[in-house]
Amino acid sequence: MSPPSPLAAKIAGSILPVVVYGLLSYTWYVYIFRVCAYLLLNKPPDHSVEAASILWFMAIISYTRVLFTSPGKPVNARTPLLSTESNQGALAPTGLPRYYYSPKLFNWTTMTSRYVDPQDKIDVMPIISVSKQDGQPKYCNLCECFKPDRAHHCKECNACVIKMDHHCPWVSGCVGFANYKFFFLFVFYTGCYGLWVFVSALPLVITGIKDMNAPLDPHWIALIIIAFIFGMTVVGFAGVHAAYILRNETTIEHLADRPNEIRVDFDMSGQNYEVVSVSVYDNLWERKKGENWRQVMGNSPWGWFLPIKRGLGDGAVFPYNDAMFSEIVDRARKQRENMDIRAYEIQPLATNTSYEPERLSSIESTAHMT
Repeated sequence: MSPPSPLAAKIAGSILPVVVYGLLSYTWYVYIFRVCAYLLLNKPPDHSVEAASILWFMAIISYTRVLFTSPGKPVNARTPLLSTESNQGALAPTGLPRYYYSPKLFNWTTMTSRYVDPQDKIDVMPIISVSKQDGQPKYCNLCECFKPDRAHHCKECNACVIKMDHHCPWVSGCVGFANYKFFFLFVFYTGCYGLWVFVSALPLVITGIKDMNAPLDPHWIALIIIAFIFGMTVVGFAGVHAAYILRNETTIEHLADRPNEIRVDFDMSGQNYEVVSVSVYDNLWERKKGENWRQVMGNSPWGWFLPIKRGLGDGAVFPYNDAMFSEIVDRARKQRENMDIRAYEIQPLATNTSYEPERLSSIESTAHMT
């Protein structure tokens, strides 16, 4: 099956938001003015109208925030690290990857990381980063940028997105680091709104037809069907993303089928490193559930369910799971020890036998490089 053409994707991205706004507006109008205003007339108020209106309003605001908030893109740069980005204006080591993580470099309050400074008086090494199999940092030739650990290039948007979750035509673009909270709030409030409308409108309609001899309005049937679909499907979708947030996982990472290659640098030279392959089933960034939640939703409980501010950090570097960090570093050190032993054992064989020069040269080169 061939991917959709850019023109078709652009048309869908323009039409689907209108459809979403239209469905939300239509269901709210029918519920308020054709169900509640008619069937609740001369009856004590039960706050159904207020609750539905609040959920509807929050869904509209959250959706608008998703549409008009960029998911976030990496910095365009052809060099691994710019001197102007280093600490105190000092020349930063250009041999290291552009993005890397060490617990000692990470600010746990702001969820951001700083660069290694050659004048650091504490030992911040080793540092780790996602890389290619050969240890080189991931680079996007189309966007001309080095990609942070969880960034991906979206073919539909033709752009790299930091902590990309998925491309969604319903929001006319990608869901990523900067707008993921608003996307989650949109599906959460939309699902709750649909369920509320369904469970409150259905008894009213049945009572109106049976006890009030009200004529059946086709809009009532349409409302109940749409509310049921919205409620059951979107609430389930919100539940899935709530689980992703608590596990600090994206949709792309959940569906990934290839292992992550992690580069471990032992010093600031950029040449002394090992590459460790990590299983696709190991969640590199899963920490305590409270930490995972705050990364996406923010520190303030009052702001968790308000589509005002996004989560913490800058989307460039994320804190690794402590156990995974230690395991990766230990495996890298063991690989280094095994490499040194093999390089030492090869030397006498090379002097006494006709060992292939190309193979020997390759092993020696790898041993010196790492």
